[in-house]
Amino acid sequence: MEVDFEACKACGYCASVCPVKVFAQGTDINKKGYAPYRAVKQEACTGCLRCFYMCPDFCLEVTGSARAGNIGGKT
Repeated sequence: MEVDFEACKACGYCASVCPVKVFAQGTDINKKGYAPYRAVKQEACTGCLRCFYMCPDFCLEVTGSARAGNIGGKT
């Protein structure tokens, strides 16, 4: 799971729909003046894609074990 730092407007939708709390708001400010969310617990991602479909700015890219839908990153 990757968040596009410059595109994120810190709306928090990703964090609000994530059942395993992968996301947390960062402290760094992007060029738009927002403190974007970050995928801080990527290993917990189940690949449910709720965050992906909720993001209004298409800031998320599902990668690795999350893309395969592996629970907790296990194969």
